[in-house]
Amino acid sequence: MSFTTETDARDSAERAMLRDAAARYVERDYTFEARRAALALPEGFSRERWRAFADMGWLALGLPEDCGGLGDAGDAEVVAHALGRALALEPWLANVGLAAPLLVGLRAGTGPGDGTDRCAALLESLATGERLLAVAAWEPQGRHDAFDVETRARRDADGWRLDGVKTLVLGGGTADVLLVAARESGASRDTGGLGVFEVPADAPGLARHALPTYDGRQTADLRLDGVRLPSTARLGGAGDAWPALERAVDTATALACAEAVGAMQAVLETTRTYLQQRRQFGRPLAANQVLRHRLVDLYADIEQARAIAGAAVARLDDAPDVRRRAVSLAKAFVTPAARRCGEEGIQLHGAIGMTDEVVIGHLARRLVGFANLLGDEAWHLERLAPA
Repeated sequence: MSFTTETDARDSAERAMLRDAAARYVERDYTFEARRAALALPEGFSRERWRAFADMGWLALGLPEDCGGLGDAGDAEVVAHALGRALALEPWLANVGLAAPLLVGLRAGTGPGDGTDRCAALLESLATGERLLAVAAWEPQGRHDAFDVETRARRDADGWRLDGVKTLVLGGGTADVLLVAARESGASRDTGGLGVFEVPADAPGLARHALPTYDGRQTADLRLDGVRLPSTARLGGAGDAWPALERAVDTATALACAEAVGAMQAVLETTRTYLQQRRQFGRPLAANQVLRHRLVDLYADIEQARAIAGAAVARLDDAPDVRRRAVSLAKAFVTPAARRCGEEGIQLHGAIGMTDEVVIGHLARRLVGFANLLGDEAWHLERLAPA
């Protein structure tokens, strides 16, 4: 007996089409050579490719329909997987995975006049590729705790003044608009009293230091020294931004796990091909049974990672405690699995795997970088522990 509805079948067919289209685009237009060429560009990625993402609807996934959005988190997972295979350099995760869910949450949690119009305008400009956004939440003293905020937002007759420091702002080096988490009230580790403010990248008093990571992503450190903003700069209500920010971080974490699964799949396929083609003592390396067993172990890790990452994406709209648990379970599992996968790929390639001209080394670096992105294994295990 089948319980699949007509709607489920249609959705499955549409998602399969998206999966095929994303795979074809990556294989045809996002080759390893194209990626290496984009790395040499001033911004570290291709603006032309970013416009292509917008044309294909990849920047609108999960956004409200009235802001030009389409699809849902499951569709975003499909694209994340494809971009992970390609080791994408564009700040898709920073925008679609982090900034967009934050704006959606802030817009949904407040009434008219609390920045909802600005949230909608920013979402529309993101969907069309007109503007790049970045979320500036984390600070040096907080490590992975996005609520540990000492940056202060003070209100006066002219609007807002922001002072503080932000670190490792994903996509922050090239963003046109920064969504800065700042404390309106309370102590540095309170989850209450937080607001999110729209800060133009060229705002006086904002110093931005771009920091490319060793796996090809773009980040930035920010210093806000008396940044003056209009009274309309706060997005959302007074001091109640944490639920929206936490959900946005969870969304980005789940999609980062999907990206990692895509990179892990690329490691397996690249390594399998290499072992089949590389000959030693008159036969391919793949003829060695021990090496085949190691490929099977990689496959098992990848399929488990795929399943738990998919479960995390599927729980993003559940109750906060259910969502937190699903996301942290995924990140805590995928992190060591991804690290093992990258290490195995390097070892099975031998010394050539350490060269810059071979894709396996770039895949391994991306998977190692994923380990500390949006919370490491230890942080997520601690988050899973009972209070």
